[in-house]
Amino acid sequence: MVERYPPLELPPLECLAEVASRLGHIGVPYALGGSGLLCALGLARRARDWDLTTDVPFAELLGPLRDLEPESVGPGGIHRDHKLRFAGGAVELIVQMSIQAPAGPCRIPTVVSAIWEGIPLGSPEAWAAACWLMGRLAKADLLLCYLRGRGADPVIVSRLLREPLPAELASTLRGL
Repeated sequence: MVERYPPLELPPLECLAEVASRLGHIGVPYALGGSGLLCALGLARRARDWDLTTDVPFAELLGPLRDLEPESVGPGGIHRDHKLRFAGGAVELIVQMSIQAPAGPCRIPTVVSAIWEGIPLGSPEAWAAACWLMGRLAKADLLLCYLRGRGADPVIVSRLLREPLPAELASTLRGL
């Protein structure tokens, strides 16, 4: 018997493709994360929006992306980064992703791990840490289980461990 999975429920790929194309055209490295990453890895069936990250400084993005009419969102709550939202929030570009932890802000690097539908995928290690820090523990657990089964990239784990991560998260990452 063939197993049938429910279809993916995704925001329009056209919005993602447009922003991704523009970022590529201006030479900005980026990667897909969040629930889009989970769907691309086969760990989830639904994404509410497309989360892209980049390590390029915010000021360098505003001019080249202005005609796409992004909404700019500054730091707030646990988020120490800036975001540009496109297409009514269907695509969010997280700039120099940083999440506040008790010991200080933790930078989550943009690292490409694979390509899906022509879009660079972010690091499962980085997004597991990000989800954990944001309190999205179910998503973090999905990524951590994925990494336990496939192996984690020790370079990315080492890079994350240089951040002021909570002890429990640091221990979990070391155990990968």
